[in-house]
Amino acid sequence: MKYRLHTYIILSALALASCIKEGRYDTTYILRPQVQSQSVDAAEPLAGVITYAYNVDTLDWGIASYADAAAGIVTRKDDPTRRLTEPAVRAVPYNGTPESSDGEPTVDVATWLQMPFGRSACMVVAVDPANRLYGYTMQRPQPNLPRLYVSVVFQTWREGTSYKNGAWSFYNEFYTPPTILKTYYRPTLQTEEGGEEIAFTSQQIKAYAYVADTTQWRVASYADAAAGVITRKDDSESRTTPNFTAYYEGGSGLWGMSVTDTPLMAVVVDRQNRIYAYTKFVPDLAGASPTWPVVFRPWRTEQRYEENGWQLVNETESDEN
Repeated sequence: MKYRLHTYIILSALALASCIKEGRYDTTYILRPQVQSQSVDAAEPLAGVITYAYNVDTLDWGIASYADAAAGIVTRKDDPTRRLTEPAVRAVPYNGTPESSDGEPTVDVATWLQMPFGRSACMVVAVDPANRLYGYTMQRPQPNLPRLYVSVVFQTWREGTSYKNGAWSFYNEFYTPPTILKTYYRPTLQTEEGGEEIAFTSQQIKAYAYVADTTQWRVASYADAAAGVITRKDDSESRTTPNFTAYYEGGSGLWGMSVTDTPLMAVVVDRQNRIYAYTKFVPDLAGASPTWPVVFRPWRTEQRYEENGWQLVNETESDEN
């Protein structure tokens, strides 16, 4: 009797294990599409992404064009005449709501997508119609994982017609090399009213620019200006890495800076007198190289004033002056 009971327990355990094993490959694949416009920017949620999957291997299958990617078509790499036109599964809007311990939503899931995956390895394709980019990756089966969260980041700032980011391969057949414009800052110092304007030396000036609009962004303090930090006006969001940096051009009194995008939030810092200046420029990238003069006048008693479009701030002075 004991032998039969022992055998029954073992067989029951094996049967249960078999059932569990059979059900382990039912996974909901949850995709979080994002876009990064500049290399120094944080990735932001991206709406409108098209996502689908085929039960094929990316070693053998690829995508011939953006048009094919948008239409859900993949092509055999060693035989372009072999094409698959109906994905095994297409993504739909995510129907979950991740919550914190207090029941409140933790993130915005409005742009997320989901697909059911099983035992088969899949070629997952994501298409960004807004920027005409597409990418794909290989997703292996995930045993005993009810939900799999995956991020895909379209980096519109990337140069070239293809690039890799993590496990994803991305393609941009509409890529054109950026237009590069050489620009110049010409900062000078006037130590007394009516006095001569003197050129600075390399160690006295820091100059840079963000791709940003001064109607939305500001420099919060001299310490931030010297550190290269700007802050959004309507909240505390900060950016800490300028898009473009200017460099001293020998004894010319100029700081040269190559730019590829606009609008520019230009910042120049007088380290000697602890004064900073910033303004907005929208240069013609295909035009002639502009030179932007800015004069630092430590003799002025205002803490903040505007001159020739520049906002100049000297924190050593009082607002009451």
